Amino acid sequence: MLEAQLNAHLDNENHEKTKNGNYRNGHGTKTIKSSFGESEIKVPRDRSGSFEPALVPKRHNIIEGLENIIISLYAKGMSVSDSEEQVKEMYDFEVSTSQFLE
Repeated sequence: MLEAQLNAHLDNENHEKTKNGNYRNGHGTKTIKSSFGESEIKVPRDRSGSFEPALVPKRHNIIEGLENIIISLYAKGMSVSDSEEQVKEMYDFEVSTSQFLE
């Protein structure tokens, strides 16, 4: 999800030339907190430093509403293991199945 936000910010896909001269510049690590505990994620960066992730804004380390996202996925009919996989894919954040059931 963070990669998709950076794609939209740069207005290009990976390995495409940008129109404004701003390019991807690796990833930074960030320790985030939620009611599930702490975890480390990789946040993509751009060369100009103008990318502001919507999910975990700069200088913030708490994911607001992650629990609501998980509940929404489950309510829409996704299995617990599918929801776990979706969170891992979208946020590069591991949540164990047992945490969904608590």
